Amino acid sequence: MRFLHVSDLHIGKRIYNVDLLEDQNCILQQICHMAEEYACDGLLIAGDIYDKAQPSAQAIAAADAFFTQLARQNTAVYLISGNHDNPAQISYCASILRKGGIYAAEAFDGHLQKIELQDDNGPLDLYLLPFIRPVHVRRFFPDSQIKTYEDAVRTVLQNTPLTEGRRSVLIAHQYVAGATTCESEELSVGGLEQIPAELLRNFCYTALGHLHSPQVLLKGKVRYSGSILKYSFDESTQQKGALLVEIDGEGQIKVEKLPFVPLRDLREIEGELASLLQLPYSEDYIQATLTDDVMPLDARGALRINFPNLLHLKIKNARTGQGEIELQIEQVEEKTPLEHFCEFYAAQNNGIAPDAQRLALMRQALQEAEEQL
Repeated sequence: MRFLHVSDLHIGKRIYNVDLLEDQNCILQQICHMAEEYACDGLLIAGDIYDKAQPSAQAIAAADAFFTQLARQNTAVYLISGNHDNPAQISYCASILRKGGIYAAEAFDGHLQKIELQDDNGPLDLYLLPFIRPVHVRRFFPDSQIKTYEDAVRTVLQNTPLTEGRRSVLIAHQYVAGATTCESEELSVGGLEQIPAELLRNFCYTALGHLHSPQVLLKGKVRYSGSILKYSFDESTQQKGALLVEIDGEGQIKVEKLPFVPLRDLREIEGELASLLQLPYSEDYIQATLTDDVMPLDARGALRINFPNLLHLKIKNARTGQGEIELQIEQVEEKTPLEHFCEFYAAQNNGIAPDAQRLALMRQALQEAEEQL
């Protein structure tokens, strides 16, 4: 059986107040083409379809066009909600969507949802686990001690016996210990959210979402496909793509990465202004670091002649030492509550950032507040 694994579409996302919808539509079309070209039995989308729980009309229209194209080409889709999604919205009209081959996981109801598939090698069970927090699971298992994300996922899996001798695949949206994070993920992604990879060992393959860097865990049986685009500059060297997963009759897997070709790349350039102005014209999304000892006049305007999509400008020279000075170019992208707290704390404490203990307390307070919503 052959699947195409993607995640973290974040349709509607903006970086540095720049709308990425055109760039995202380009990748969504490539996903449709890949699924059809490789005759995939299903497209696995491991959460964060949208960037916000209440997406814009434009983002919803883009998602609608994407799923309509997949239905037209008879590509089955299996998707779950991520931490950025509204589970009720993702599973809206789920029974009707199934008739078009779109299988959306419903909001967690105490059970791990299962879809039974069949190929020439026999049955395969596909399990859908939307993003869950301890509070989501605790209400269904009042006699269990569920305090952490690990407790929550472990409880769900322990109460979901797999059929012996049958191949099984899991789609999930969680933070697995041992994986690395990047700037485009929320600051709330911390140690409290981690679950051990060993919890997933009984599945032939686990298609993960949540972390934006492509990663391989548990000897290749557990994988993050990564986000469909570079959403922060610390991802600038990554090659984004989809994972083509083949599962044989014995449950052995073979995985191939199919690279995406972005409409515009996101990359970093560094050097003196004069040398940067000699670089070829590009509409890529650029972060420029100037190394001039004296800051040139209107460096931003000069750079935008060659790089109209200049997003971020830094200065690094003898005066700044090993540090850097960041120059704001446009209105910054929307901040998370934890980022607002960090800025407020620093403003009240002579620029000193909150320590790890205060950050942990604030994360816990924000999580508790979110659970009350």
